[in-house]
Amino acid sequence: MVHRIRSWALVPALVALWLVAPLRAQTVSGVLRDSLLTGGALPNATLWIEGMPRETKTDLYGRFKIDSVPAGMRTLAFSHPAFDAAGVAAPRFRIEVPAAGLQGIVLATPSAETRYARACPGPRAPGTGYVVGVVRDAATDSSVPKAVVNVMWAHITVDRTTGVTTARRTSRAETDARGLFAVCGVPIESELTVWATLGTASTGLVTMDLDGRSLAARQLTLGTRPVPAATKADSDAAMARLEGVVKTIDGAPIPDARVYVRGSRALTTTTTSGAFSLGGLPSGTQVVEVAAVGYQPGRQTVDLKPGAARRTEVVLGKSVQRLPTVDVAGKANDASGFEERARRGQGHYITEADIEKRGAISFEDIMRGVPGMMVEPVGQGYRVVSSRGVNSMTGGDCSPAYFLDGSYFPIDLTNGDPFPVSPIDIRGIEVYSGAATIPPEFQRQENTCGAVVIWTKRGGPARKK
Repeated sequence: MVHRIRSWALVPALVALWLVAPLRAQTVSGVLRDSLLTGGALPNATLWIEGMPRETKTDLYGRFKIDSVPAGMRTLAFSHPAFDAAGVAAPRFRIEVPAAGLQGIVLATPSAETRYARACPGPRAPGTGYVVGVVRDAATDSSVPKAVVNVMWAHITVDRTTGVTTARRTSRAETDARGLFAVCGVPIESELTVWATLGTASTGLVTMDLDGRSLAARQLTLGTRPVPAATKADSDAAMARLEGVVKTIDGAPIPDARVYVRGSRALTTTTTSGAFSLGGLPSGTQVVEVAAVGYQPGRQTVDLKPGAARRTEVVLGKSVQRLPTVDVAGKANDASGFEERARRGQGHYITEADIEKRGAISFEDIMRGVPGMMVEPVGQGYRVVSSRGVNSMTGGDCSPAYFLDGSYFPIDLTNGDPFPVSPIDIRGIEVYSGAATIPPEFQRQENTCGAVVIWTKRGGPARKK
C-alpha cells in the first residue's frame, strides 16, 4: 500500500525545523592571483557573487572578504582594469560554500601559456611571447575592427661571416570585430615599440617591455574621425589638447621643463608653476615626453579625445649627481673602444652628461648643433642629414649610417618617423661626419655620408666605476 502524505501535513514540521536550525549566510574569503597579465596577486579587483547585490575589492595583496553568502554552489566573478584594457574576459569561479563558510581559498586565473595556444598559431618559440589588447575609438570608446597593430623591435644576429648585425623587425595583426588583437612571436627580452593604424589614422609610438614574461597587454585608442579642413577653427575643434603640470617627487613645480608629444611638432615649456598646455594634437593614444635640467626625463602615455582637453601630471626624479670630470660621466669602457676613439678625436663625442645638460626630448634634439650634421623637418617630424650636401649615390639628402651598440642598424627615417631610441636610454654617441674619419669597425658601403654610433644603457658601454 502506498501512503500518501498531504502537503499541508508537512507545514508544522518545516516550521519547527526552521525555528530550530535556521539557514545562516557565511563568509567567503581568500586571495585572488593572476597568472595571465600581472604574474602575482591582483590588487584593486572588484569581486562579487552572481545574484547578490554586494561587491568588494581586493587589497594590496589580492586578499578579499565577502560576508553574508548563502551556503551552496555559487559563482564568483571579478573585474579589473588590466583585463578591461587588454580586452580579456575575466574568468568566473564556481565555489561551494559550506554551512561553516569558506575561508582561505586561492583563486587563480589561467596561465599565459594556456591562452597562447588559443591566441597564436603553433607552439611558442623559446624567448618569444605575445602582445594582446583592444583598439577603441578615441571619440566614442567603441571597438575598432580591422585596425592594424604593429610591434617593432631590434633583432640582433651573429654570423661567422658577417659578424654581428642588427635589423629592425616588425610583426603585426589585425583587430577582429570586437577590436581585439594578438601579436605573436615578439621577443620577451627586447624593448618593443607598439602602434595602431587605420587608414591614415595612427596612434603614437608606445614603448613596452615584456620583462621576460610571455604576455603583455595594451589598450590603444585611435582617432578615426577625419579632421575637417574647411577652416582653422574647425580643425582646432577636432584636434585634442593636453594640459597639465610637471612636478618633483616632493610635489614642487618644475619650471622651464620641455614638454613634447612624440611624433608631432607640439613643443612647449612649463611656467614658473610647472604648468603647460599643448593644442592641435592628434587624438588617440599618444606619448608625452618631458625633460628638465637636473632631472631624469619622464615619459607618459595618454589617451586624447578629439575636441577635448586631457589633464595629466608628470613627476620627474632628480638626476644622480656625478663628479665634474669628463672621464667618469657617460663614458664607454675598453670593451666598446669609446674612450680610445674619443682620445684620438677623429669624430664628435657626446656623453650621457652632455645629453642631460641639453635637456633633449628626442634623438634629433641631441643632434642639433653637432658639427657636420643638421636636423631638417620632414613629414610630421625631423631627420638628421649630413651638412655636406647631396648623396652622390642616390641624388637625395645625405643621411648617415646608424650603429646601435656597435652593430649596424639599418633604419629608414626619410618620412620623419621618430628615432626608435629615446634620449633617456642613450649613454653615449659617436658622430663621424665624413667617410674618411669613420673607424674601421664602422666602415660599410652604406656610410658614405658619415656614421652615427649610439651606445645604449641596456647594451652599450658600461659606466666607468
